[in-house]
Amino acid sequence: MFRFCCFTFVSLALAGLGCNQNAAWRQQQVVAQQQTQAQIAEFERRATGMDASNQDLHSQLAQAQQQTKIVQDELALVRRQLSDTTNQLAQSQEMAKEQQQKVQTMMASTQYRGGAVIRPNNSLTSELNKIQIPGVTAKQDGDVIRIEIPADALFQPGTNSLIPSSDNILSQLTSTLQQNFPQNKVGIEGHTDNQPVKPPYTSNHQLSASMAQTVFDQLTSRYRMNPSRLVVVGHGTNHPVVSNATPAGQQKNRRVDLVIYPQSDN
Repeated sequence: MFRFCCFTFVSLALAGLGCNQNAAWRQQQVVAQQQTQAQIAEFERRATGMDASNQDLHSQLAQAQQQTKIVQDELALVRRQLSDTTNQLAQSQEMAKEQQQKVQTMMASTQYRGGAVIRPNNSLTSELNKIQIPGVTAKQDGDVIRIEIPADALFQPGTNSLIPSSDNILSQLTSTLQQNFPQNKVGIEGHTDNQPVKPPYTSNHQLSASMAQTVFDQLTSRYRMNPSRLVVVGHGTNHPVVSNATPAGQQKNRRVDLVIYPQSDN
């Protein structure tokens, strides 16, 4: 009887201990689950915050790209305006030079040159169409006729050395002057582009004067024109007909002009 009672007591004690252990285990499981849920909630909160930050960064990036596009458009507009202003300034300068040259020509028509009295000759305009020489350009310039001869058609580049084909141009020019303008004063004007000169020349003025002098020597010695009719001038880079910004413009500015004045030599 005693043994049975003892066994029963032990069994009840063990059962009670087992129940206590199960309750503690369940409590631990509840705490662990709560902690896990809390961690999951924290991760979700952080993820939500990161999504919001990411969206904010994308928004800021889009705004920065838009501002960059606006600045680029404004810069392009300023560049176009600057280019237009530069072109207008160049055109204004060329027009001013042309006007200055015309004023100088008109002043020359009222002065004495080389002891000969300048007598206006309004027939120059009607004589313009008689100048038909391939490779040269003749035009009315105020009171004078200006015949533009490309320097490259007369000289070796950057020198006053005549090339063989120059003889054909100069002979036709001399014949035209002698036949149609036998009494008129003729200016021989040398012009260069804005490129640096090479030895033996020290300046573009020196080169342009040397070119004009070479043409003078040919007209007087080879083609027997009266030296008293001719005036030699070297303008250097002072009177470009177009901008020197391009090789084509530089080529056009390298020239020798024969200027027929409305004056008589007697």
